[in-house]
Parts: sequence; structure tokens; C-alpha cells
Amino acid sequence: MPPVNPYSKYIKQYQTSNITTATPEKLMILLFDGALQFLQKAKSAIAEGNLKERAENIDGARKILRELMRTIDLENGNDVAKSLFKLYNRMTMNLIKANVTRKSELIDIVIEDLTNIRWGFQKAIEIQNGTVTVEEAMREQQAMDGIEHPALRKDENNAG
Repeated sequence: MPPVNPYSKYIKQYQTSNITTATPEKLMILLFDGALQFLQKAKSAIAEGNLKERAENIDGARKILRELMRTIDLENGNDVAKSLFKLYNRMTMNLIKANVTRKSELIDIVIEDLTNIRWGFQKAIEIQNGTVTVEEAMREQQAMDGIEHPALRKDENNAG
């Protein structure tokens, strides 16, 4: 039996406080982070051949994806809402396949998609709070993708 962390009680209190006082936007980020943690643990379980841990962690990520799907207003939403719902559904299906086939490559696809969506939500929050401009977010995305968007190019035709 592993030794008990003497600070575990305080860590749990901090985590509970962090969740109960979080804004709806922060809760979304926490959901993404939780799903990503489950998926990393599932990948490790696949590598170790631990069927129980694999199934539990994939199920944890699937539950979070279902909750994210519930937050989408499909009735009043636009095409972006519908596309996001389809993407979450595709990720859920990939997790079911990963659980059955034990292929961590399928989990990697879900991790990449979730990481990108999380980044977008985080940037939207930062733009809304005024800590980042749309242009700064676009430049950051371009740097990550290794591309340059023509609208952000500084040249003689686009002084600014």
C-alpha cells in the first residue's frame, strides 16, 4: 500500500474550492483538462496492458465529452454549434474504438482535437477579458501551425 500523503486532505479541499468558485468559462477549461488527464492515463494503461485502468479512464473521458455535448444548444445554435457537437460525437466514437481495439493512436487523435478546442476556448476567454487581442491569438495560432495569414502580414499594402 502506498504511503498516505499528509497533504491530501488540503489538496482535495483546494480542488473542491477551485471548482465551486469557478466561472462557467473556467469550468469548461477544467472539463477539458480532466478529459485530457483521463486520456493520458488511458494511454499509459494501454501501454502497461492494464485493462481495468484503460476502461475506467476512457470511460471518464467519454463522460466528460457527453457533458460537453449537453452544453451545446443545438436548437438555437449555429453551424459552429452543430459542427462542435459532431466533433465531440466523433471523439466519443474514437474512444469506444480505442477501448475495444486497445489502439492508443485513436486516443492520440482525441487528445489532439481536445487540445485544439481547449486552446480555442482559452483564447476566447482571454479575448473576452481583454488580456489578448484577436490578432495576437491569430498570430499565436499561426506560429503553432507554422503558417502566416495574409491579413496579418505587415507589408506596403497592409500597413499596421
